[in-house]
Amino acid sequence: MTAPRLAFFKQGILFLWMTATTALCLGLLVNQFRDHPLPLIYQSKDTRLQGAVERLASAPSPAAEPPASSAAHQTEYLTLEEFSGFVDKGGLVLDARPEIFHRLGHVPCAISLPRDDFENAYTALREKLETGKTRPIVLYCSGSSCEDSELVKKSLGALGYTQVAIFKGGWSEWQAAGKPEESGLP
Repeated sequence: MTAPRLAFFKQGILFLWMTATTALCLGLLVNQFRDHPLPLIYQSKDTRLQGAVERLASAPSPAAEPPASSAAHQTEYLTLEEFSGFVDKGGLVLDARPEIFHRLGHVPCAISLPRDDFENAYTALREKLETGKTRPIVLYCSGSSCEDSELVKKSLGALGYTQVAIFKGGWSEWQAAGKPEESGLP
């Protein structure tokens, strides 16, 4: 390389390094001023959800009920027939799948409480959900291998809900059985 080209190349590398360093520093600074800064180290789904539950539990509740005992409740799993009966009776059904999947199709009258946006969704639904923490609730997610309903159940338990069951077959079993569906899309 000729001397002028080498100098131009070095100048370009230096400019690129300074731009990247400035962008990184600005990004870190802006992150610190967010309501909930993004973690700099990876956190598992469970850890992120646990942090959201801790923030929700410390926030004032409009319908303050004393927290339930911390005794471990055994998870109840419903069959398709039991879940279908619960839906037919107008029970409270929560969809733990991401919001977009809920909008594409869900069990009739199911309310979206996605694991991936639990804190925001719970805050929006707080008044409706906290009117009775001892009433029966059934959660479902995508299918039998989906863990989102388990994580949401654990979070609801930490917030004082005592009668939360899971329809383990989830949306895939509901659809395969030809059960009625609703959609949030026009």
